[in-house]
Amino acid sequence: MKVSLHKALYYLGLIVLSGVVLIVCNAFFRSAYFKVTPCKSLGIISGDTGATKQINLDGEQISRSTIYRDNIRHPLKEKELAAKDYCNSTELFVKENERRLAWIDRHCKNNYLSLSVIKEVFYFRESSLGYCPVYKAASSNVLAHFCRDYFPDRICRNKSRNGATLYRRLMIFKEPATPTGEEKRFVVVRDPLRRLLSAYRDKFEQLKTTSFKTPARDMMLHHRPIMWTIHFDREKSAQQAVDYAVEMSENNTQNFTPLAEDNPYLKPPYPTFKEFVAEVVAGWRNNHVVPASQYCGPCHLTKRFDFILKVETFDCDIGHMLNITGNLKSAVVYSPEAVEERWATNTGPPGNMSLLYSYYSTLTSDQLDMLLEYYQDDCLLYQYLCHELINKIRRFNSLNPNHHHEYKNTWSGRAVS
Repeated sequence: MKVSLHKALYYLGLIVLSGVVLIVCNAFFRSAYFKVTPCKSLGIISGDTGATKQINLDGEQISRSTIYRDNIRHPLKEKELAAKDYCNSTELFVKENERRLAWIDRHCKNNYLSLSVIKEVFYFRESSLGYCPVYKAASSNVLAHFCRDYFPDRICRNKSRNGATLYRRLMIFKEPATPTGEEKRFVVVRDPLRRLLSAYRDKFEQLKTTSFKTPARDMMLHHRPIMWTIHFDREKSAQQAVDYAVEMSENNTQNFTPLAEDNPYLKPPYPTFKEFVAEVVAGWRNNHVVPASQYCGPCHLTKRFDFILKVETFDCDIGHMLNITGNLKSAVVYSPEAVEERWATNTGPPGNMSLLYSYYSTLTSDQLDMLLEYYQDDCLLYQYLCHELINKIRRFNSLNPNHHHEYKNTWSGRAVS
């Protein structure tokens, strides 16, 4: 069958036009993704940011670079002194602290003024020190160093009593409107991904604090799929599971809530790490998960921090700071007999990578990407190589495709009398 020249040209034109449309649409959606990321659309990140997010799923290399607010590609880290080098030298600690501060100042000048809000400061008058608490970043141990200047020993040895609430409600810890020239400010920061896991394990997996019962229930309701259709009250079932988890955390073996074993929220009876992260990236805010740079803004125009301490080198850092400011009397020396004064909420060594990999292996690739973006300011300003840690998690997943994380505190099937 013969086809006229006009028809051939007509069909050829349609093919070319279709190709052009596809190219334009692809470019549009890619640019839209870079400019309005999932986190940005949820209001998680302020300012005009863009990020390309293509990471090798084998975890071997990162093929994308994050474009920060000033659209300048910064090195994510510069050489820092190891703790073993400056632990025994206050002079070297001063140099390391100056390097940390200079790094932050350099990046604050690049349109980081949005990170200038300092939401809370405890002022220790006896020491002329102002402390902005980053929760789940050794805040309880920081308060332990100053507690005995103001409270009796029985309070200082009790973590539940020597907490932020105690300092927050007393006027003597309010920072004066016109600080004296002698005042120094400090903040303690932590790798944000490890801090996030610590918050989950402390506040949700153990559920020792009743104030987290409602968000725990909501996380389960929002993100736990029910695999079968039965007629039941979802909210009531989730609340019963959470109540059971609290009783279990309190080692209550007598007066526990009667439960139906077919309750779909019992395994486990609290949010999984994946459900917890899903709620965080969807906009749930709490002092224990909000980025340190958003709670204790390091870019404040007039009230800058004088010391940046790190959880990873906490003993060395705070010891040198107290020495420099003439407050060694406040230093808590931890002896074997006084080990209860040193609080670590989560069991296991801080460098337990297998534990971290196990929890993070439960997350989706998109969740890992969104966490990278949510905490990108902390990663950059405090020089944590978050993208490398995410890469290692991906590598772990690729090498252990059958790994299954086991939640310890789960439904034990206790008989109901």
